[in-house]
Amino acid sequence: MPLITDNIFQARAAYSDLELRVQSSQLNVATLQATVDHLNIVHQNLVDNAVAQGQYTSQTIATNANLTTQQATAVSPDITLDNFIASLGLSIALAEATMPDRAIHSVSASVQSFLTFNTGADGVTKLPGLRLYQPELGASTALATTSFDIAKVGAAVGAPAPRSLYTVWLEKQALFANSFWAKFVSGTPPQPPAEQIVAEIVKVFASVGAWSFPYLLQEATTIAALETTLTTPVAAASSAAGAVGAAAAYSSSVAALSTLTAALNARNTYVAGDLYALAAALDATTNFAALLLP
Repeated sequence: MPLITDNIFQARAAYSDLELRVQSSQLNVATLQATVDHLNIVHQNLVDNAVAQGQYTSQTIATNANLTTQQATAVSPDITLDNFIASLGLSIALAEATMPDRAIHSVSASVQSFLTFNTGADGVTKLPGLRLYQPELGASTALATTSFDIAKVGAAVGAPAPRSLYTVWLEKQALFANSFWAKFVSGTPPQPPAEQIVAEIVKVFASVGAWSFPYLLQEATTIAALETTLTTPVAAASSAAGAVGAAAAYSSSVAALSTLTAALNARNTYVAGDLYALAAALDATTNFAALLLP
């Protein structure tokens, strides 16, 4: 088609073609603009996400670094070594106390942990402690192994060997089950303390599989209170029967048991020696009470 024409039909066709090309170009431009706008939004989202992730990563790294620093500078033992050994000794003594005819003479133990050192009460002495493994404290290959032996020291030559707490409870139960004690009553309504003592010991034996020192101390405290109540009517009856000395000895042993339980109740940590002392005090009241029997 010529660029210049006086044919109206040719001019009209040329103009229509041009108009179509313009519309097509405008459509392409609009599509391209929409694509550019979409890409800009995607790009901005990527930038925003990258910035947010970078900030989160930086904050996390800083937080972890602070935690690591705090743990490294303030690692305290879960338990001091001497307290760990004392606790283990008490656990062994409690296990032995449940067996009337067996004794545990020695135990060997090894524990893997981190070793720490805390300053003692004097501000100078370094006390070794055990810190049980936690992943944030380092590789488990850095654990130290601590081994030790616990041996039970027997009684001095000529001195009677301490008896099993199980046997002590058993003999006290048998003693106060004797009908001799039924006449001694106290309280309102009147009840025989000896009968209550037997009932408490039945509870102790029913819980033998779950013995702990605090539980045994609680029961010994209850027994001491019941025996203290019993000493008053016993003293009155013994005075009339001419057995004042035996009643006084029994009262003294009960007072010693009460003093011991009060002292132990004032503490919150215990050792095997406390259990042996408690068993001996309970045994003493039984032995002196037995002297009152006709």
